[in-house]
Amino acid sequence: MPVPQNFITEYGVRVHAPGYITPAEARAWFEDLKLRVLALEGKSFGLLVDARTQKANPPETQDVVKESMVWLRGNGMERSVVVLDSTVALIQILRLSKASGVYAYERYLDASKDTDWQRRAEDWIIRAIDPDLPVPPQPEARLRSVR
Repeated sequence: MPVPQNFITEYGVRVHAPGYITPAEARAWFEDLKLRVLALEGKSFGLLVDARTQKANPPETQDVVKESMVWLRGNGMERSVVVLDSTVALIQILRLSKASGVYAYERYLDASKDTDWQRRAEDWIIRAIDPDLPVPPQPEARLRSVR
């Protein structure tokens, strides 16, 4: 399985974390992530975690993920989104985010049910448009008759 990878973006950091992640892979990922965040020199940032195809991970990996959540929030992360396509992975990440205290700043999108997940994720990270809230109705364009 591919090891998680971190990428700097215009809004902060994007993580690609597919498949099963061993504790050693999780530790290496987190150390790389720390370096990338520290390079932002204290600027606030957003985080998008693409965890599609991820399934349940071992408790030791979960411990590293929880540690990273706390560290990220303490080092400038304003908002984050985790994109999943597995109910098992969703349940696991919800438990970790609540235990780490980032739940209020993090949103979860199911890519198997939402084909527009990337736009909605970036809307939350960049513009604070909450994907969990209903979209307000747009005023209908009024047609004027030509006489």
